[in-house]
Amino acid sequence: MRFSGILTAAAVAALVAAPAAANPLSRILAKSGLTPQDTNIMRQAEQSLLAEAQGGKQAKWSNPDSGAHGNVQVAGKEGDCVLLQHQAFVKDDQTAKQVRRKFCPSEGKWQLSQ
Repeated sequence: MRFSGILTAAAVAALVAAPAAANPLSRILAKSGLTPQDTNIMRQAEQSLLAEAQGGKQAKWSNPDSGAHGNVQVAGKEGDCVLLQHQAFVKDDQTAKQVRRKFCPSEGKWQLSQ
C-alpha cells in the first residue's frame, strides 16, 4: 500500500474509532470493526465523488468479505476544499459510525486536510 493510502486508512480509522493518540493502526482498526479492505473500498468511493465534487452527490460502498457497508456524500465546500461525510456500518451493528473528512487540491491531486 502506498504511504498516502496508509495515511488515509489511519485517518479514517482514527475518526471512526475512539481517540487513538497512543494506539497503533492495527488496534484502531480492530476497535472500529473496519478492516483495511473496508477502508480501501471507502477510499474508492471517496475518489469517485472527488472527481465531480458536487454537493449532494453520494456513493455507496460495501465489502461482502467483512459485511461492512456505508455511504459517503459531498457535504459541502470550503473554498477549493471538499467536505465528505461518511456513514459506515460494520457487520451485525446497525449503529452508524460518522466520519467527516476534508480534502483540498494540491499539485493536481486531492489531499486529506485537517
